[in-house]
Amino acid sequence: MDLFAVAPKHQAALIEAIIEEQIPSWTSNPYFKSASVHKSLDGVRVFTYSQWNPKFDHRSLPRPTVFNEFFPPDSLLLEVTASRSVSAEVEIVPGERVTHLAEFRMIPANQPEMVKRTSSELERAMSSPGLLSATFHRSLDGNRMFNYGQWESQEAFEAILKQPGFNPDKPYWEGLAGNEFHLYNVVHVKTAA
Repeated sequence: MDLFAVAPKHQAALIEAIIEEQIPSWTSNPYFKSASVHKSLDGVRVFTYSQWNPKFDHRSLPRPTVFNEFFPPDSLLLEVTASRSVSAEVEIVPGERVTHLAEFRMIPANQPEMVKRTSSELERAMSSPGLLSATFHRSLDGNRMFNYGQWESQEAFEAILKQPGFNPDKPYWEGLAGNEFHLYNVVHVKTAA
């Protein structure tokens, strides 16, 4: 995952650079599986969610020179710890669905407990109307976890924030991690040929 912070006036240019320069350079790599580009609804973030076959070395990827015009991304290697979907598999498609990306920051000693809590809370979350899929990832350095959730609408997402354990007053991650989230739309998807 590559997380970019960007000024709203530059979000479209960054997305164009990712789609036209970065992703084409990835597709020629034999380990490439898929990539999707997400733009935040508030205009200040962009992230790419890419999947690679095992034994892939991310350090082998070239960095397009056009990216020198933007802040460098926060690039992370992540591992899926839990995933549920209302369909047979998590399907990432461009369109009006809302993607929620929650970032949990913690000390590495707390990550194993966060993996347990997020796995147990996933079943309860999936009963929320409008939640299409939720996937938790842990960073390999132990400092972070991410929840990638797909929703039918922003209103459906906002409804879960009123439920016990998911609201900011007494969340299930309390005492383990800090949390920040943003809402996005998927604007581009590319899969290996």
